[in-house]
Amino acid sequence: MAKKQNFLQGALVLAIGVALVKIIGAVFKIPLGNLLDGNGFANFNIAYSVYNVLLVISTAGLPVAVSKMVAEANATGQGGDVKKIFRAAMSTFLIIGFVGSALMFIFAEPIAADLMNSPKSVHTIRVIAPASFFVAVMSVFRGYYQGQMNMVPTALSQIIEALSKLVFGIIFASLLINAGYGQEIAAAGAIAGVTIGTVLGAVFLILRRAFDRRNYSDGPESPRTQGEITKSLLAIAIPITIGSGVLAITNLIDSALVLGRLSTSAGFTQEQAEWMYGSYGLAQTLFNFPSAFIVPFSTAIVPAIASALAKHDQRAASRTIETGMRVTGLLALPAAAGLSVLAGPILHLLFPARVDEAAAATIPLNILAIAVFFNCVVMLSNSTLQSIGKVRVPVYTMLCGSAVKIVANWILVGTPSININGAPIGTCLCYCTIMVLNMIVISKHIKPAPNVLRMFGRPMLATLVMAAAAWAASGLLGRFLPNSLNVLLSVGIAVVVYFVCILLMKAVTREDLSLIPKGEKIANLLRLK
Repeated sequence: MAKKQNFLQGALVLAIGVALVKIIGAVFKIPLGNLLDGNGFANFNIAYSVYNVLLVISTAGLPVAVSKMVAEANATGQGGDVKKIFRAAMSTFLIIGFVGSALMFIFAEPIAADLMNSPKSVHTIRVIAPASFFVAVMSVFRGYYQGQMNMVPTALSQIIEALSKLVFGIIFASLLINAGYGQEIAAAGAIAGVTIGTVLGAVFLILRRAFDRRNYSDGPESPRTQGEITKSLLAIAIPITIGSGVLAITNLIDSALVLGRLSTSAGFTQEQAEWMYGSYGLAQTLFNFPSAFIVPFSTAIVPAIASALAKHDQRAASRTIETGMRVTGLLALPAAAGLSVLAGPILHLLFPARVDEAAAATIPLNILAIAVFFNCVVMLSNSTLQSIGKVRVPVYTMLCGSAVKIVANWILVGTPSININGAPIGTCLCYCTIMVLNMIVISKHIKPAPNVLRMFGRPMLATLVMAAAAWAASGLLGRFLPNSLNVLLSVGIAVVVYFVCILLMKAVTREDLSLIPKGEKIANLLRLK
């Protein structure tokens, strides 16, 4: 059997993978943002929004359900059930993935024209449609390995997927632009890289399992039949899928709503509305960057908590939750503040070929960056609720958040003086609502309840000092230095100030430092208990 990792070790493996994926993603999105104009980027983002809905429907709950059930089977000494769980998941979700891909391809035209108010997006929607099937395949394998606390296959498949997206996406987009095709065709070429990436990622995991049968758990089987295991999988996966689908569908509706409100109530033309939405896509790209580093914790926390509760160890579950939340705060709070304070310089640094769009995205990013922290806590709290068996709660909390988002965007985006700036305000209100509701439920069902002040208090104070330092440094250095040096030096100063603050405030624990190599030695040097 492959070597298992504990919660923090597993999160570290995935975090390293995510870091590499994000670097690759930046290498993809940044030049892509300079290859495509606002309209082409809008076509790309619209196809991704549609893809995300079917992706969530076909795969969102699957890795969590498989991971949770595999961890519980191992914890209770019924390792023989792991094979049954794997077979049941694969047979069920291959069908769902195929249906999702087929529907997306067949109904691409009405989705683009009628639902998304963007007829030219039909090409990008059709090109990305097959990816839903291959992601379903990957999800089964990833959940299987994660349940055994082996995060390496998931990390490697993500890197392969990202590299393929980068190489093929940029090549196809460049070739099509140089050949004289329009922006909508170039966007379809770029999104072809996403589809190819899912194919190669799935092939890697299939080959990995074919040549690594030792990963099967040993032990007795329960008397459950294949059908009963399938029902148990669906009982976990369906509520999670519905909950994730709520936000995905909300984002899809929101994309159409924003475009519609800009071109009707706010008084802009269709082309102007698409340009503004494409510019807002630059802010969304940066907004999604920090939250990706929380995915490892939300992934690794599920089998860790499920295993602890299967052994009736509530205290261990509570400690795991608090550790995950504390590390989330340490990462998410400075990321949110830094993006907000340095929004304009960062956008102009990353998108030099789109000066006007970068300028238009500055205020939206100032606002949207605040939601980074809320979003990160939502991700971890959703996984926590799912791992303690409250799989339906995120459905209700996300419905509440989605309702807030749609109402806020309807009112604010349709107000001419606010226009596109209403979209990030709605996003902030959405994730803040979900976060508060999730934390209330977790506190009621986990005893001892995780201490919110202990998790977020000191990182918040350190972040406020860091944000002030970044703002002051950027304002001063911007008078004498070019933008690129200004950004790099301001970020460097902010990092140093934050690091000093969290050490002085003792916001980092020995357990947190165990995430990094030589963490114990560093903890001893800093005299952390």
